[in-house]
Amino acid sequence: MAELDRVLIAGAGIAGLTTAVALQQAGVEAVVLERRHEPGKLLTGGGFMLWHNAFLALRELKLDEAVAAAGQEIDLHEFRTDRDRTLATWQVGRNAERIGAPAVALRRSELNRILMDAVDDVRLGAAVTGYRQDAGGVTVELADGRTERGDVLIGADGLRSAVRATLRRGHDLPPRYSGYTAWQAITRLRGEDAVRSGTFYNLWGKGGLRFLYCRLNEEEVYWDAITCDHVSGAFDTVRHTKREVLHEAYRHWPEPVPQLIAGTDDDAILSIDIVDRPPHRTSPWGHGRVVLAGDAAHPMTLNLSQGAGQSIEDAVVLTRHLTGAATVPEAIAAYELQRRERAMAMVRTSWNIGAMGRWRDGFRSTLLHGFMKVFFGTVGQKSNLKLMMDVSFRDREGR
Repeated sequence: MAELDRVLIAGAGIAGLTTAVALQQAGVEAVVLERRHEPGKLLTGGGFMLWHNAFLALRELKLDEAVAAAGQEIDLHEFRTDRDRTLATWQVGRNAERIGAPAVALRRSELNRILMDAVDDVRLGAAVTGYRQDAGGVTVELADGRTERGDVLIGADGLRSAVRATLRRGHDLPPRYSGYTAWQAITRLRGEDAVRSGTFYNLWGKGGLRFLYCRLNEEEVYWDAITCDHVSGAFDTVRHTKREVLHEAYRHWPEPVPQLIAGTDDDAILSIDIVDRPPHRTSPWGHGRVVLAGDAAHPMTLNLSQGAGQSIEDAVVLTRHLTGAATVPEAIAAYELQRRERAMAMVRTSWNIGAMGRWRDGFRSTLLHGFMKVFFGTVGQKSNLKLMMDVSFRDREGR
């Protein structure tokens, strides 16, 4: 086993915090370096889905029950049209019973809170700007001039990672833009008649519009309006609020879509241009004593709801290798060998699903709806479940 006393982690997001928990449980000191200064700034973000594979990984860290209790377990995933016609229904609850792990919708801030409570050492206001490594360890450089020394540096600092930039020596192709924007929010809406608990609704419209929503608890509903550029490029957000332009775009959609948008404070709506890094633009995730995890290594679009799940898987697998290999470089190489193809499969599949949602003409959209109605409830569900559950936290030798 490699000598591993102190690991430095850049970033207090899901990947960084989960990795810190895993390392602590393995008896390794983990120091999380986070650029944001205020604890409240870490506990932000909308809602999202954690699928079965994420809970199997969280179970390795004995966090699955706490995370499940913080959200709403999903029994059904319904695909519908903008005319309120059913395209497909996935029996998520049945799969959960067979797999032995749920799928849950929850606030991103709730997951961060649980992880933050489980990590011993999170340094706020510690922005990593670069590093120097040698045979004995890694010296991390911080924006305020201070340095930290550790045996390993894990770059979990997101899409525009400073660790990644240094690893690539300043040369890196930009992320790939998907051609659509996600407008995400959480709004207060009581009543099972308005939004039924336990169902994740996935609406596909024509002309480049989609809409996702689900209940998080008795009081709150998470929603996500996905608009392609040929739609949102015409939004006049100079003279109108985000809520107003979205309400206009979705005014003819079935309830509760217009109701959800109209009932949301404009400041609560966050717009995110969706990007990823395609497989042909990837380079090694690590070198020497430095390695990437989560979005710093493999950002993906939102269509599979696997960004967080893959980050949690990274944490478990990386920790196993770091605490089991003979040397740190061997551990990092083994981690990437085990994780790369699975993560890249998620990137490719998620991109392809999103590309179908960009179709703007009515004929192709009608064909897509027909395809989804015929195949999505059977072949689509089986292939998605197979991809999701093709997961192992041990290497080929069973370690």
